[in-house]
Amino acid sequence: MKPLARLRLDPKGVATVLEADPSLGLEGGGLPCALLVQGQDPFGRPLCPRCPVQRELRRGAYRASTPLLLKGRRLRCLGYREEGGFLVELHPERAEPSDLLLELSRLTQHLLQSPENFPSALEEFLKALRLALGMEAAELFLIDPEGHHLILTAYEGLHREAFLERPWFQLGEGYPGIVALKREPLFTHALGEDPRYLRQKVKQLGYQTYICYPLELPQGLIGVLNLASRDPNLDHQEPLETLSRIGPLFASTLYTLLTRLGEVGLQALHQHLYRGEVSEARLAFLREIRRLSQATGVRVVARSGERWEAGLVPPCEMQNCPAWKGEVVGYKNGLPPCPEAHGRPRTCLPLWARGEVVAMVTLFHARPPKPATRPAAPTLWFSRLATPFLFPPLHPQEKPGSPELEIYALGQFRLRYRGKELTPKSFGRAGAYQLFKYLLANKDRALYVEDICETLWPDLPPAKARQELYTLVYHLRKTLPGIVEREGEYYRLKLPEDRFLDFERFEELMRKADLEDGLSAFKTLRQALDLYKGPLFGDDPYGEWAEAERSYLQDRALAGLLRLGELAEALGYLEVAKEAYARALKLEPFLEEAQRRLSFLKG
Repeated sequence: MKPLARLRLDPKGVATVLEADPSLGLEGGGLPCALLVQGQDPFGRPLCPRCPVQRELRRGAYRASTPLLLKGRRLRCLGYREEGGFLVELHPERAEPSDLLLELSRLTQHLLQSPENFPSALEEFLKALRLALGMEAAELFLIDPEGHHLILTAYEGLHREAFLERPWFQLGEGYPGIVALKREPLFTHALGEDPRYLRQKVKQLGYQTYICYPLELPQGLIGVLNLASRDPNLDHQEPLETLSRIGPLFASTLYTLLTRLGEVGLQALHQHLYRGEVSEARLAFLREIRRLSQATGVRVVARSGERWEAGLVPPCEMQNCPAWKGEVVGYKNGLPPCPEAHGRPRTCLPLWARGEVVAMVTLFHARPPKPATRPAAPTLWFSRLATPFLFPPLHPQEKPGSPELEIYALGQFRLRYRGKELTPKSFGRAGAYQLFKYLLANKDRALYVEDICETLWPDLPPAKARQELYTLVYHLRKTLPGIVEREGEYYRLKLPEDRFLDFERFEELMRKADLEDGLSAFKTLRQALDLYKGPLFGDDPYGEWAEAERSYLQDRALAGLLRLGELAEALGYLEVAKEAYARALKLEPFLEEAQRRLSFLKG
């Protein structure tokens, strides 16, 4: 049904009338929507100044609606997110159901731009579907990428807690599992008497009509869509016909979005892995999972025992967890319980690669979502393409996991040893941390004891400075065994072979770029300059002992940025060129060549 009025709102809520029935009196332009419409709630109170539609859309919903009174007429205000603002439609209160194909189109556009809103947007679509078909409940089960489980991802309707009694099924188990296995719709008008339906609370509430529909593509099954009602006389034919029309498009939409999630997961770590930043790649992966699942904390554990965490996660041994056998398990959330878990609810998911579980991920929400399994399927699909790269197969003599020693000194200094991040407190004495940075700045040199003492403690008496050095070397060796070796009156840093130093890798890539031309040089320079996040030991700018190396690396970065800008101009990547020259000017504000080229590109 055509709406009575259509308005387009900019991000500030200023409305432009696209079309409107003259009887509504929506005239004028450039006014906030609240002043233009001046609608009331069912009790006659002003509604538009506290517009619930705009509030929900600004919170990330792709669709929102509310009843309102306008000039004595009962209407429904329906809003959608659009790029650069919102689209608002005013319909009669008892309007015809929404066009489900149009709803699907809007859902897809929204989720391609905001994949983190995946489950909540699905619930909004399920609401439109449920109301259009006259049902009381609608739920969507998505299959995990390995095809082992059906996981409840979205639910909308009455009696939520009853339907959440069991949020997962194996193939062949319960109505969703049977439909997933046979790939055929299944319906009943006597649900209470059907032993195949396993959620007893739903039966006790008197639900009788239940329709279960497979969502499949040539690539395979993507999920199962269920509709329920307490009316035993409800005609199942109309919902089945509607699902047969929208089912293939809905399945295609879901597959496109879930596959896109996997691509995003791969992009999150690709650049880090190319530069050799294995731990950074894994942390980027964790941050993306946390953002997508909106979890309070995320933990990933590899088969080797290495752990990575982002945010707050309750402790757990994670040694004999059933997730290692490929099961989706949890604690206090309706999933099969994990025997090792205790405390607060969480969800544990297996990460597969090459036909085996290579790691597992734990999602913890301080306020568990409903359903509790809502982020599980998106997380598994997000991880699908990235997991094989993060956890590659090991050669017989290859050590698992990240490098033994990882150091990030360009910009803020960070240090990881055997996967664990170390801070000044980890060394027992802050001076040991500082000594390590000094030795690192001179990693290719043997340093005379007197020179070290004079550089770091010029105000101390020689004997006391020597004692301070010996004490700090002891703490340094205790934290990083074998990291310092002594040769008579000289100390030398002994770095392990299995290491990653960002400034060392930066120099390697810069030398590689020096030998290349054209597109190859352009790509290598971008990788190198992505590593340059700031001056060497940027969090210790007054460390004069690092000034020579700091100046050398900054000169290399400046030269690299200028060459990158030239290559980008030649290749037609003008925005990249502008960015390169702008970065160069941040490092050296009076660099004339960068000023001249940037001014030319800006016209």
